[in-house]
Amino acid sequence: MNITIAKWRSEYNTGDSIVDEQHQSLFCIINSLNSAMLEGQGTKILRETIESLKEYTNIHFETEEEYMLHHQYPGYEEHKKIHESLKQKVLQFEQTLNHDSHRLTIPLSYFLTEWLTKHIKGEDMKMILYCREKSYQKKSSDLIEVAHWQPRYETGFHLIDAQHQSLFHAINALNNAMLAGRGEQLLENTLKALSNYTRIHFETEEEYMRKFNYEDYENHHLKHNLLRKKVDSFLSQKESVNKTKLTIDVSHFLTDWLINHIKKEDLKMIAFLKEKKQELCKMKINN
Repeated sequence: MNITIAKWRSEYNTGDSIVDEQHQSLFCIINSLNSAMLEGQGTKILRETIESLKEYTNIHFETEEEYMLHHQYPGYEEHKKIHESLKQKVLQFEQTLNHDSHRLTIPLSYFLTEWLTKHIKGEDMKMILYCREKSYQKKSSDLIEVAHWQPRYETGFHLIDAQHQSLFHAINALNNAMLAGRGEQLLENTLKALSNYTRIHFETEEEYMRKFNYEDYENHHLKHNLLRKKVDSFLSQKESVNKTKLTIDVSHFLTDWLINHIKKEDLKMIAFLKEKKQELCKMKINN
């Protein structure tokens, strides 16, 4: 059974493409956390997903806080306090999760979803409206969505789809930050977050493949390792290469790789996993 806890609605759009893409990435990570628990993923995956959620939340808060400071937003201190209160609450959840990660994953998911939707519709909307009045903002039509999620990329496995979508939104946020002249602020931290979350996603896929004895596991695992090395190489270039060029290279490489990998390797893998699941279901019925 799959439940989408964090459903993105048009009313959550703030009008700032960077903030909106980051919000949507956070929604997808929350959904992947919940799905990981429902689909029986191990404690390791749950804890790593929570760590990734915490990491990307920090990046998002830093993005908003730098934006507020740049526009001399009068509500900056109060907004920052609200951010800090969430960090503390997540830390409390994380400490409790050490004792029973499966039992507390759903309460954490619901808490974060409720907090995020209220924060977006309240504090974030107020902040964005003020900052937009202070300076020219690029229209959404002027911005490029380099990683455009489409229904044909869906694998049918809710956890994997939520992880893919989170990566798409994070890539778009990085690209739009570059177009808005804010890419250098986000590049290093976003690269680290993408590296960590990509690793979690690969571990999730590989756990499924091992569980069902996927015949092409070694080849698929090898392609995962190639991407890991490429992302690490981008990280090593951050001090020596022009950051605007590096941001563009990262965005386009990850988008092309992710789309091609989903359409080829992942859908082939999912077809195999679905068949194995059906066989197991039939065996249970017959027994």
